[in-house]
Amino acid sequence: MKIAAFHTVTPERGEPGHRDVYHDVSDCPDGMRIKPANRRAGTGGRPKCEYCRDH
Repeated sequence: MKIAAFHTVTPERGEPGHRDVYHDVSDCPDGMRIKPANRRAGTGGRPKCEYCRDH
């Protein structure tokens, strides 16, 4: 399901890949790994993650 775009400002668990993109699909595995405290609304000027782009 499509949701409002969000991104993270903090690298988590040494996986910077999901830090460099934004997410807008509720069941995106990388998006779900972002801790709520580290989420920021919007795209942050980043490209959409591959999972969100494909779903």
